[in-house]
Amino acid sequence: MRKPVFIAASKVTLGILLVSLYIMQFNVAYPLFGVMNNVRTADLQVDLVFIQLVVSLVIGFVAFVLAIIGGARKEFGPLMSITIGVKLLMIPFFGINIYLWLFLLSGMLNPFLMLGIPAAGGIGIVLTYIYMLMTGLPDVIYSIIFLIRSRKKPSVIMVVGMLMMFVFVLDIVGAFMLKAAYKKLLTSSES
Repeated sequence: MRKPVFIAASKVTLGILLVSLYIMQFNVAYPLFGVMNNVRTADLQVDLVFIQLVVSLVIGFVAFVLAIIGGARKEFGPLMSITIGVKLLMIPFFGINIYLWLFLLSGMLNPFLMLGIPAAGGIGIVLTYIYMLMTGLPDVIYSIIFLIRSRKKPSVIMVVGMLMMFVFVLDIVGAFMLKAAYKKLLTSSES
């Protein structure tokens, strides 16, 4: 097994994604809270937020590709501790994200705008789910490639952990389960 160069780069990319998402969230929240408190703020720069959204999606895709390359090169270990850290640091982001989307939807409680509530709510749910997937999907892909290349049978904990990475909130538990499964897999292969 090789040193985890691409896997480490994937994890660094996830850290950059985390920072990018928080900056994007600040650029949405600051003007909205200013308007709510009657403080004169700069207008919401929607085009800047859309650019940051695209940049965040590209960063998540890069993390995904780096994990695939790391798995294909037979790099050692998925570095799950970093994934767990990123997922724990994303908890406040998701809380603020839900609040901001609810704030947006409450502004649409107007007979002329109510038809847009399902579309705006759907966009919010899809984007939030994509952000969650971006933090765990590289590890799932790496795990699948690792198991195929090493011809090892996955444990039940590993399979359940990988499946939990696709369920909001349970993805954190899934990350802990994957870490435990890798630890057990690597210690059993050493003995």
